[in-house]
Amino acid sequence: MKKVIFSFLLFIASIVFLTPEEILAAANEYYISKDSENVTKGMYYAKPNGKAKMVVKFTRYNTNKKVKKSLGLKDMTAQYKLTTKSGDLIHDFDRSIYKLQKVGSKLYLPKPVYRTESIYGPAEGYALKLYEMTANGNKKRVIKDYIPSNTVTPYIIEGSSLFYVTYNKQSMKEYDLNVYDLKSKKKKTLKRLVDSFWIQSGTIYFTEKGSLYSMQQNGEKIKQYKSIDYLYNAIGFEARSYGVTINDILIYYSGREGRYYYLDTNTGKSIKLPYINIYEGNQYIDYSSQRIFYTDKEGLKMYDSKIRKTKLIKRTKTIVYIHQVKMNAKKIQYIQGNRLYEIGF
Repeated sequence: MKKVIFSFLLFIASIVFLTPEEILAAANEYYISKDSENVTKGMYYAKPNGKAKMVVKFTRYNTNKKVKKSLGLKDMTAQYKLTTKSGDLIHDFDRSIYKLQKVGSKLYLPKPVYRTESIYGPAEGYALKLYEMTANGNKKRVIKDYIPSNTVTPYIIEGSSLFYVTYNKQSMKEYDLNVYDLKSKKKKTLKRLVDSFWIQSGTIYFTEKGSLYSMQQNGEKIKQYKSIDYLYNAIGFEARSYGVTINDILIYYSGREGRYYYLDTNTGKSIKLPYINIYEGNQYIDYSSQRIFYTDKEGLKMYDSKIRKTKLIKRTKTIVYIHQVKMNAKKIQYIQGNRLYEIGF
């Protein structure tokens, strides 16, 4: 369950945008390709079970060149910038570094710019720039802010609102949660000094000093989940840590009981996860049917909590990644290599 320690990750990939108009065709699905070691290879589009085509190509860059600490954070010990075309691709956990979102006829995606270090560890994270690409291939930076990669999700767009975190000048471990209107170009800070955030079913969830809260998208009606007060280390599923599923449901570890739980936001109750081999946040949990879709080294699986049995949906030779689950159609889409597949369950 523990993730690879980031101390040896000294390299990162830059991106090269591709521009064919067919990229933004409505019938396509857009996804990130990863290998069995969770290394991102690139961003692709395809129809399920069809030929994959690349949206963004990654090139290898070394980030060992120390530069001026332009991020201006008080507890930063070093800042590195992409320099030469040599090195390796970085392990991309929890959708934290590379995230692709399509909104209407536009694509939004981040570009890593700096690797940052702080007093908290040898490789604290990455500073990202957010870009928008239109159907004619034009691309532009959306906001001037740098987005840190250390949160559960770096950004998310709901309607015309872009939600994202920025570095708080006092600490690299705490961030300010903002909303930016893509139409009016106005920015508002919703909450300062949060640890991380995500959005589930239109509601913002965030952590602050290890506690879980929710609030409306306008920053009002803040609610604390008092039964959950030990959420730390959003980078990995390990002791006192947490993450979210691909449909943004909280999974967290309780050190007091040595068990993993997930939060049912309909009832506000925490439910014990069964003893299954959950892998790097790659799960989908359906509240109504009490089914958990997940992957491990055997393949793609479904656990039915009502009958307490696991079904092997598809045996695979390597780790695959769930793209989405269509409960009504009883179909699941998953990524293997750079291909997108869809099968029934």
